[in-house]
Amino acid sequence: MLNVLKKLFGRARRPQARISEPASPPTDSKPAIKSLDLNIPDEALRDEAHFAAYLRERLPFFGEVLKVDYDPGAGSLTLHSRNGDTLTKFLNNALLALREKQGPARAQALLHYLNMTEGLDGADELGKVLPVLKSRSFVDVARRQMMHAVKDEPEPPQFVYLDEAEDLVKLFVVNGETTVSYVMSPMLDNWGIDAGELAETAQDNFQKFLSKTSVQIVKRSQFQYVEIDGQFESSIAFLPRFWAQVQDQSGGAAPIAAFLSRDKVFFTHENDAQGLRLLELISTDLSDVPYVISPDQYRWEDGKWSLFKRVARTMQ
Repeated sequence: MLNVLKKLFGRARRPQARISEPASPPTDSKPAIKSLDLNIPDEALRDEAHFAAYLRERLPFFGEVLKVDYDPGAGSLTLHSRNGDTLTKFLNNALLALREKQGPARAQALLHYLNMTEGLDGADELGKVLPVLKSRSFVDVARRQMMHAVKDEPEPPQFVYLDEAEDLVKLFVVNGETTVSYVMSPMLDNWGIDAGELAETAQDNFQKFLSKTSVQIVKRSQFQYVEIDGQFESSIAFLPRFWAQVQDQSGGAAPIAAFLSRDKVFFTHENDAQGLRLLELISTDLSDVPYVISPDQYRWEDGKWSLFKRVARTMQ
């Protein structure tokens, strides 16, 4: 899905232009056709409801989009095409990216947002693979569960992963529109690649993913945390340029991070005594949250992570 967006935007070589279907000369009996301005105004980006209203008002005038439903609870739009296909788009990440841009940059960001799923639907699974950070215990527990579930299989499938640091591993997922599935060993055979090649592909995909979602840094008190999309924050561990920039901004002091869960990554640097104390308190407090990756703190230097300090687990 959808040829809809191709018909909306064509080749999109000039995203700053106003886009509309050819219209007959206006008459008193025929309402004027609204144009979808890719240079979306600030007022339309005030919140999700305004953004949704702006797109709902305009998208059905174009191509094969028949109607657009807005779900305020999920923060999403569902586009219905005339041939019965549907496409669901979430609004929050687009708002964050669009508010930061102006002019042609904003137009291009909106174009990426509207075209993103169409591009994924036409791509093979490799184009959707992203790296994720997990604890080694996650792999061990999941493997035992899988072996129990397929106990009649002589060779049950294995997770594809690479060591990242002590007790941390890099796994890979196929990131679909509504589901995320882990890459297992048979998939590598089907693709005809090894784990190293998969890691390179996933890294390239992650860079493209970040170009659409962007990375937000939020600072509270003496610590900072990462915001991406609520799913792949922990994958920031695999972005050396980001951590090199953090180190430069801290005068060369090595970054110290706690990868608590997929959407909770807090960090400071090794010379920030107060920040380190707060980081340890946060890590201890969140050590028992569901799906915790690790409450331990890790040090980044020369492009690699190493264990900096173990944090006591909260006892239930």
